[in-house]
Amino acid sequence: MVKNITITQSTNGIHNGFVKLTGSGPSVYADSSPAPTADNNDREGWLFTKTSGAEKFNYYFYGQGNKPITLAHLNNVFFTGAIDNYVSDASVPFVVIYTKPTGVGDAGAWYHSKIAYALHNTEDIQIGEICLFSCIGEVVDVPITYRQVNLLNKIITGDALRTEEILTISIQSDSGAADTTQILIQDVGFQALRGNHKIKRNIKLVV
Repeated sequence: MVKNITITQSTNGIHNGFVKLTGSGPSVYADSSPAPTADNNDREGWLFTKTSGAEKFNYYFYGQGNKPITLAHLNNVFFTGAIDNYVSDASVPFVVIYTKPTGVGDAGAWYHSKIAYALHNTEDIQIGEICLFSCIGEVVDVPITYRQVNLLNKIITGDALRTEEILTISIQSDSGAADTTQILIQDVGFQALRGNHKIKRNIKLVV
């Protein structure tokens, strides 16, 4: 089950939150094995290096405020990162959105529905290139200039009705990826529109 997430406010004017690897980080990378580390080439962000078996990472970064966000409110989920060893489509991280369980027709033990967004194999991914990976819609008002790569494959488990309230959002890797998989994640975020309120989170992962 997802732990409580603590996201500290950033003061650099670009990100409106950050998570430290050795501070509140363990709550964000819950269920990840091995834990992320600092990059050995001094790049910003968290580095995941798979060594064997079913190892993978899950970075959870949404926590509800005083009002819930539904699937209808959500405009986008995005992250910036690089794939350092591209062996197959399983080498690329993906987005998963979980909705709150209702006790009726839940698709999982702790969620009602989940929607995954993955890379289509027609996209061009260069080794070590930091890209802005995006799903659901257009990324707006995000001061990031990396090349945008859209996650066009949508996999739905459960009802995924637009009225469902979001429980958590995560960036994940594939447990079936090659043992040499190495993935760097620098930023995670989402955007939502609820009435006249434009909600924008751009969270930096720091060591």
